[in-house]
Amino acid sequence: MLLALAACSPDAPASDTVASDTQASDTPASDAHGGETVSEDGISLVDAAGRRLTLEAPPLRIVALVPAANDILLALGDTARLVGRTNFDTLPALQHLPSVGGGLGPDLEVLTTLAPDLVIRFEGSSDTTTPSRLDELGIAHLAVRPDQIADIFDMITWLGLVSGRTGRAEALASDLKAQLDAVREQTRGQSPVRAVFLMGGTPPWTAGPGTFIDELITLAGGVNALADLPELYAAVNPEVLATRTIDVVLTTPGVELDERITRQRRVARVTSDVVIPGPSLGRAARDVAKALHPGLDLARLPKTTRLPEPPQP
Repeated sequence: MLLALAACSPDAPASDTVASDTQASDTPASDAHGGETVSEDGISLVDAAGRRLTLEAPPLRIVALVPAANDILLALGDTARLVGRTNFDTLPALQHLPSVGGGLGPDLEVLTTLAPDLVIRFEGSSDTTTPSRLDELGIAHLAVRPDQIADIFDMITWLGLVSGRTGRAEALASDLKAQLDAVREQTRGQSPVRAVFLMGGTPPWTAGPGTFIDELITLAGGVNALADLPELYAAVNPEVLATRTIDVVLTTPGVELDERITRQRRVARVTSDVVIPGPSLGRAARDVAKALHPGLDLARLPKTTRLPEPPQP
């Protein structure tokens, strides 16, 4: 699984649904924080773990253990502060950075040698060791959990704050909102298409309610055929999928699907941006809309704002 969907537990047993990270699953991360401030005393915010993070100044050395966070920082023009990456970060702009391994359970020995002022980590019970060790080492950490689209906007706000790029973050969030609104408006009035998004695996993993992927399907004029899953993400047996009313099976390039799932159903492969909860979500929403409504003439996404040049750290 991609770290972007780290709430999934790849070691869970297969069943109709399987247990995933359920910590805080009843309350979206976006409901658990607030009170972001920037003042002469520094930067202060409450993160996805419900902890208040206070920094005297924007950190000069950042290691993000969440690929979507790196995507956002790159979109903000914040490359000089990044001193490490994970094995899941595939963007060319990050390949020169040393890897700390996985985003969950990173190699803390390597991480500490990078001397970060701030570590951005995924919040959830999948990895409780990393935040404890970071506390012991005296390394500040910002917890993110992009379950829903609102949480992605929070990530943009928070990363704009900690990087000292609030103006660029506001412009980035405004552009993303405009793109999502444009897709929603263009699919308004279309007959809802029952769809499921499969991410591969045996049995395949899928997105349930309360996820940004579920929200993407909805705003693109679809209905998640697995909206009754008790987990955010779960592995679902092909026999169960075969019994569901599904018009379109959405997946990404390279994912192999069991023929029991695809029999007499349309399969549409969409951009891998769909699984990355970051700035590319607008493009992902348009791609999903095109897959659900192939006869719909979708306009181009709104042009993005020309962001001001960021200050040097």
